[in-house]
Amino acid sequence: LHSVQGDCVANAKTIVKEPGTAPVARLLPRKDELGPMLRLALPVVTIQVGLMAMGVVDTIMVGHISAQALAAVALGNLYFFSLAVFGMGTLMVLDPVVAQAVGAKDDPAIARAAQRGVLMAALLALPTAVLLTLAAPVFTLAHQPPEVIPLAAAYATRSAPGILPFLLFIVFRQSLQAVGRISPIVSSIILANLANAGLNWVLIFGHLGLPAMGVIGSAWATSISR
Repeated sequence: LHSVQGDCVANAKTIVKEPGTAPVARLLPRKDELGPMLRLALPVVTIQVGLMAMGVVDTIMVGHISAQALAAVALGNLYFFSLAVFGMGTLMVLDPVVAQAVGAKDDPAIARAAQRGVLMAALLALPTAVLLTLAAPVFTLAHQPPEVIPLAAAYATRSAPGILPFLLFIVFRQSLQAVGRISPIVSSIILANLANAGLNWVLIFGHLGLPAMGVIGSAWATSISR
């Protein structure tokens, strides 16, 4: 055991000596490594930021209505993600499963993993949607401001139709990432955020002949975009 630990420490402290420089510990990637690393990381980061951006845009846009609307959307969006994160974490198990099947060149196993992911998403979406519709008593038990609870609960309830598409996106994101097809996911998340911003503008403020729906309009915009 001591021998193995010693080897690990020695490898971790590998000294790299560049020509004309003093020996330095290898902490940062080399230039030839940085490019491929960024090409892998930036799309994944873009997707993750895009998942969170919808709620941020909702909050910013309803902030023009009132402080109460701003607080309601922030609370409703936080509640949505507090519930959705369990499903997200469960579905992320697909990443190594699909990657292993890709490495083994086992196409039927890749298909089975994606199919089972879809089934898991459907099973996880049902209790999550039920809990979203029960937002009002949850907020009351959590001693949230009484004047904010009705609007926050309305936002959470109208977010329920978007939970299954949200989890299905996670399934296909994990599957496509594992097979190295990132561009369809990046395109989807960008289009969804553009749609959300546009629908928010229409439904929150009542443009294009539609009535101004405020917080409820923001929730519907996000559900439709998902």
